[in-house]
Amino acid sequence: MKNVSFISGNILNKESVDSATKGIDVVVHLATSHNRGKEERNIEGSKNIINACKERKVKKFIFISSMAAKRKNLDAYGKTKLKIEKIIKSSGLKYVILRLGIIYSEDNLSLIGKSLKFPLIIPIIGSGKYKINPVYIEDVVEVIAVATKNKKAIGKEYDIAGAENISFNEVIEICKEKFKIRKLNLHIPIFLAALVFRFVPITSIESVKGIEEDTNADIAGMIKDLKINPINFKEKIKNVTI
Repeated sequence: MKNVSFISGNILNKESVDSATKGIDVVVHLATSHNRGKEERNIEGSKNIINACKERKVKKFIFISSMAAKRKNLDAYGKTKLKIEKIIKSSGLKYVILRLGIIYSEDNLSLIGKSLKFPLIIPIIGSGKYKINPVYIEDVVEVIAVATKNKKAIGKEYDIAGAENISFNEVIEICKEKFKIRKLNLHIPIFLAALVFRFVPITSIESVKGIEEDTNADIAGMIKDLKINPINFKEKIKNVTI
């Protein structure tokens, strides 16, 4: 890319954020921390960005949220994203909210890839029947680019997900066939996974308990307003490596 300037900063530092938003028309807020117990930092940092954008009269504010904010059983991450969404909606800014699903790229299958690389077995928390909508990274990037210019998107929130609503089990089987993986699937009961993560804090217990909930992404707005038809996972997986 040409004409790109990189500026280091800290969203928890008001002066840093104020300086970064000077002379800016559109802000895309992607900054977040997944560290457990640090959720308030995300909210504090987001407030700093929002206030700076109001002061600088930024023309459009795009917030990268998560499908986790739509779950019935919200974990700490989902609660944080939802709280920030509400702050943005009441800010007076011209905003666009993009809720991302599970993102994958040609060399990174995200959490799916981590399961596949587990030695001897493929651990699956719960039944694996829960539905997900894996979304390709280039679709996400294109959506963000379009949202910066699209006037129809102002004041709206969009689910950004893949075209297929398929079970986690099906995704695993597709990947096993594609990568010629010969491992047994090991389904770990929710209560047992929650017990393990209570002592091994890789993820929150709330996240584990809510994993059986379907994603239920609605991509109609993404297709209609933003004119993005997401790539088919079953087709794209043919070009993916792990």
